[in-house]
Amino acid sequence: MNASSLIKLLSNETNLEILSVLRSGSFNPRELARILGRDETDVSRRLRAMERAGLVEGRWMRVRGKNVKVYSLKVEDIRIRFEPGEILVSTSKGDRYEVPLLESRHPLVDIFVGREKEIDLITSSEKSVIVIYGIAGIGKTALAAKIFGDAFWYQMSEGDSLDYFAWQVGLFLNSLGYDALLEYLRAGGREERDIFELLLDGVEKSSAKIVIDDLHKCRDERILHLLAFLSEKLDKGKLVVTSREKPNLGLNALYLRLSGLSLEEAYSLVEAKGVNISPEEFVKVYQMTLGHPLALNLFSETYVERREFERENLFDFLVNEIYEKLKTDERFLLQFMSLFDEPLEYDEIKELYGKNVFSVLYSLLNKGLIERRGNLYFVHDLIRGFLSEVREVDEAKFYSKYIKFLLKKNNTRDFLKAFRYAVKLKDEKTIKRLVELRLRRFKRVVQDFSDSYLNVLSTIKDNPYAKEELASIYFQKGFFEKALKLWLEIKDELEGIHKADVLSSLVDVYIELNKSDESKKYLRELEKMREIMNDAEVDFWYFVELTKLNAYLGKLEDALESAFNELGALKRLNPYPELESLVLLHIGDIYIELERYRESLKYYSQALDLARAYSLSFMEHLSLSELSKAYYLVENYKKAVEHATEAVDYFLKVRNYRRAVDALAYRCFSYIALGELEMAQKDAEEMIRIAQSTGYPLGWAGYIALAAVENLRGGNFKEYINIGRERLKGYPWLYEVVLEELSRIFDISSITAKS
Repeated sequence: MNASSLIKLLSNETNLEILSVLRSGSFNPRELARILGRDETDVSRRLRAMERAGLVEGRWMRVRGKNVKVYSLKVEDIRIRFEPGEILVSTSKGDRYEVPLLESRHPLVDIFVGREKEIDLITSSEKSVIVIYGIAGIGKTALAAKIFGDAFWYQMSEGDSLDYFAWQVGLFLNSLGYDALLEYLRAGGREERDIFELLLDGVEKSSAKIVIDDLHKCRDERILHLLAFLSEKLDKGKLVVTSREKPNLGLNALYLRLSGLSLEEAYSLVEAKGVNISPEEFVKVYQMTLGHPLALNLFSETYVERREFERENLFDFLVNEIYEKLKTDERFLLQFMSLFDEPLEYDEIKELYGKNVFSVLYSLLNKGLIERRGNLYFVHDLIRGFLSEVREVDEAKFYSKYIKFLLKKNNTRDFLKAFRYAVKLKDEKTIKRLVELRLRRFKRVVQDFSDSYLNVLSTIKDNPYAKEELASIYFQKGFFEKALKLWLEIKDELEGIHKADVLSSLVDVYIELNKSDESKKYLRELEKMREIMNDAEVDFWYFVELTKLNAYLGKLEDALESAFNELGALKRLNPYPELESLVLLHIGDIYIELERYRESLKYYSQALDLARAYSLSFMEHLSLSELSKAYYLVENYKKAVEHATEAVDYFLKVRNYRRAVDALAYRCFSYIALGELEMAQKDAEEMIRIAQSTGYPLGWAGYIALAAVENLRGGNFKEYINIGRERLKGYPWLYEVVLEELSRIFDISSITAKS
């Protein structure tokens, strides 16, 4: 192992993020890329490099005729020793391996003076939530960075939503050994209460420290509700908030309003900046700046002995003094960076600048006009305000260039960012192109980051392509009528893949609304478009909707045929294992309806293999749940229990109680078949407990299972069967299905006839 190569790999933030996630299990590059919000090609390249270095281990799996590679952590401990004349690197297994996730986003504080009182107040406080607030440039971020150098740092932006924030914190907590929040989000969980509770649990169990910088930029009320919730509950963890406005986080927080530096502290700051000024002269400067750190930094750049400063608009005067002395390249860089209301990465700046930017960027950093947080660079809001008056660069040109660069990164996070800037441009062609890109490449945006996407789309809600996407989000959230209204409004305005998307969606929503005639109508329109377009994506959508409609109408053989056509269409698309595993599950479901149980086992097993190969946890355990049902139906009750147990444990962990009850029901009935009545009773009671807390109707079937258990024991079962019948009276079809499934292993007349 080459020491310098290894150190270079470990010094890269993205590599550390990958290693951190691998700590919790084996992953395929595609799922790693999704978790980290990065390009799959880039993640694969990094994994290969770390495999060559001996940090990770890859193994090939053969799944459905394809070779799939899965990576896991090979070493758990890396030691670097500096010896005379050489550096020694050694690895060992068994020791704990930790990495600082996203550490490079932590602000660097080069010069820090004073604030002893504030530091003492914060460090001596027993409060778990610290709020530092004050005007722009007063030093809130510097103070938080000075005290909480080991915290996870989250820079708030206006477009951030609860789902995006939770994903980032979940990723951080995963690096500390707490994976429940990240697994919940990966499984599609989006319930506000669950996110609050899991995030609290993770912070408490890991004693994590989290800093949220610039909270005043937050536009999602749910994030503010989360912070208020944490403020009431936190004990072992620490939450630090900086804001220009005082947020209301309850009575359990320490609120610190930051003012300017004292005279002595301010003088120490300008001295540290290399300014030689007499105390008498500085008193006048202090009276004008009132100890404002950013103003003092700018003063240090412009100071000329015994020079008079304008007392009116001092800040703009200081910035202007520096700006007038800047070189043309420095002005250009400063102007275009001020266009962006969020930090830029170095590679982004280099792309936008168009030539070697290092020396110019370094010069502006030294002058205090640009600030740095790890690998992120930004112009302070106060300076941006001044630059907006003198800016001469073409905003549209830079936004367009930025959008193109972001899309090259090929990840969800940068896609959302690109969409925000397309909205700023108000360019319908760009918005149309991005929506098509979402349909083809970034399919999971409407599931993983629906609220972030919704926030962006809502600002252009009259745009037909925005309506197309808003309707998709409403549909995902279960607001079928709301989605239908938007799709009907725009169906005649759109063309190509956009119209095909709307038509397929209309088929779907009318099935959900039990209007099969309308579904048939739009399916015929979609079929005509499919024949004209010759587009694999549209082919897939058509067969998906055809399968759904045939299954809904009870045409199971036709549904089976179209489901296999779905698989054929998928082969013409870029690999999408999640969709492929879902189609395999649907094929298994159709075979169940056809009572061809052995064949259902085959396709459920293929779905399981595919999900495991690509590290798709939710699909893996959904497949296990379906397999437990199939094994129950072929009377292999031990296998049914084995598969259901894995599914139950996972779905309870990620708080998907509906899926947990589905698996519990088949495990419970399998225990009855095996004569393990105590285990069956526990499962039945767990089903009832979930029904009581969630209202999921299948959970009430636990009472029917308890009636069967008590009957087999020779006990009094009447109360249980009566409660079960009463609870399910609003779901007569479900009551009949439960009795039918139970009748496979138990004489139900022994409880229904006597009750």
